[in-house]
Amino acid sequence: MEVTFKIYRKDPEKDGKPGRSTHAVNIPADATVLDGLLKIRDESDPTLAFRASCCRGYCGDCMIRVNGRARFSCTAKVSAFTEKGPELSLDPLRIVPVIKDLVFDWDAFMWNKIKAVKPWLEPAEPASDGENVVPDAQMKDLRKAMSCYYCGMCDEGCTVLPVDFNFLGPAALTKAYRFAFDPRNRDTRERFAVLEGPKGIWDCVHCYEADEHCPRGIEPTKRIIALRDLAFKMGIKNEKVARHHQSFAASVKESGWLDEGRLAIESEGLTNIKGLMKLLPTAAKAMMRGKAPLPYLHAKRPGADKIKKIFEKGEQETK
Repeated sequence: MEVTFKIYRKDPEKDGKPGRSTHAVNIPADATVLDGLLKIRDESDPTLAFRASCCRGYCGDCMIRVNGRARFSCTAKVSAFTEKGPELSLDPLRIVPVIKDLVFDWDAFMWNKIKAVKPWLEPAEPASDGENVVPDAQMKDLRKAMSCYYCGMCDEGCTVLPVDFNFLGPAALTKAYRFAFDPRNRDTRERFAVLEGPKGIWDCVHCYEADEHCPRGIEPTKRIIALRDLAFKMGIKNEKVARHHQSFAASVKESGWLDEGRLAIESEGLTNIKGLMKLLPTAAKAMMRGKAPLPYLHAKRPGADKIKKIFEKGEQETK
């Protein structure tokens, strides 16, 4: 069948401006997108740059966007994208720095972030017999996290990274989970100094897109939430997050529902004048849209007393 490939092109050795090249290619009905790229490079355009390695859908090296959807080009069948017409649009991943054509900067996209979470184990003390054996039951969950082959699909699906590219992202945080929950790990508090900092676990919006995109079923979002729970147990060190948590709980406990105005102010800190000033534009917009009427009142909801009792019961159980 004949398919037209419309490919994102960028050559830093020329003007560096992005564009597109168009290639009409005859390929078998069962061809993959990578088959098409190889044919174009080998037969018509040797300057076309793209990555591929295992060609089995394991390494993720060939990940690109096919008609706007992130796919491994080595396993993505061309026929799956040509039902509406014999055209394919190929682009590098969203928001990543492009080196050339479909080749992007993996260090910036993922590896530098994984390096930042200290992706190694530091046992509490060396094993006397040279081995530090952990019961299989304790390692079962960690093995699932360890089965990640860092294809980057979870980061590609993340809804925070397009807003803040410096967010550590689900792939790096899954790596952090693997070591934070290892029973041999001795520096959990030190590791959380990075994870709880800016761009870390508290910036995840738990949209679960990372879980939806993970081809291995590793559930990165679930693991980020587990890291948050562990941070709660150890005591939150991020002062702003601690204030946010305390204000959220206090608001619901007292009135039965969340006071968003109070939450915003108390999260910033009552003495943080600079932070409070940054809230003014948002407060003005809220007033204009009727979401913060004057006078600003936050009345108790029916059933608030029952909610308060639930809080008090939980507080008693955690003492």
